[in-house]
This record gives sequence, C-alpha cells and structure tokens, in this order.
Amino acid sequence: MSSQYQSWLISDLGLSQPVQTLDNTLIDNNIYGILPYIAPEIFKGARFSKASDIYSMGMIMWELTTGCKPFANAKDDHYLIYKIIDGERPKITDDTPVFYANLMKSCWDPDPSKRPPITIITETFYNWYRYFKNLEQIQ
Repeated sequence: MSSQYQSWLISDLGLSQPVQTLDNTLIDNNIYGILPYIAPEIFKGARFSKASDIYSMGMIMWELTTGCKPFANAKDDHYLIYKIIDGERPKITDDTPVFYANLMKSCWDPDPSKRPPITIITETFYNWYRYFKNLEQIQ
C-alpha cells in the first residue's frame, strides 16, 4: 500500500490481454495469462471481465499469505484447467486469518456474479488498514 496515496497497485504483465480496436472488437480470441490466475469461466469461453479480475485478485491474495505460486506443483496444464473448472482452489493455510480467508474465498466463487465487486474489496482492505493502524497507535 502506498502511504502517500493510500492506494493498492498490483500489476503483472503475464495477466494482460489484447487491447480492443476502435470498433470495440478484440484483436484475437486467445486466452492470456498464467493458468492458476485465470477464472474458470474463461476456460469455458467467457470473456475476461471485472469478475474474472476479482478471481485473479483472490489468487494473488493466496500467494501473499503463502509466499508460493498457486498450483506450483501441477505438472499438466490441461489437467490443471479441468481441476480449476471443477472448483479446485489452493489450500488455505491454517495461519491465514479467518477474515482474510473469507474474502479470498469469496473472490474464488465459481459463480462470477457472486464475487465481490472491487469497491467492496477496496473498502474491506481499507478498513483492515485503519483497524491495524489504530491498534498500533494504542500499543
């Protein structure tokens, strides 16, 4: 989190996708990104969306708690795709705070319409930030 602007910046060009042309058509229809971070609906032919970005955010949240890449030991990309479509997600470690795990799991919901909007995630992170900052000041 940037202390000057109090904003989160997450970037990874491996998750980028082609730009749209002026007439709003995609340059190509390939799937771009790193498999564990791609939402299951994308593998079924859906377009990238805000909800698929939220799924990716959930995977980044998991990586931040473990220091590991999700599904790092997966050997076969095709098998991994089927596992993701079938609902498999990385195991949440026992030391992950419940409040954090709950938000992360909601980002992974198989139904894109049930994933939280970025405004809720941002507000939640900010509330956590304020809570822990106040806790520091008390101690």
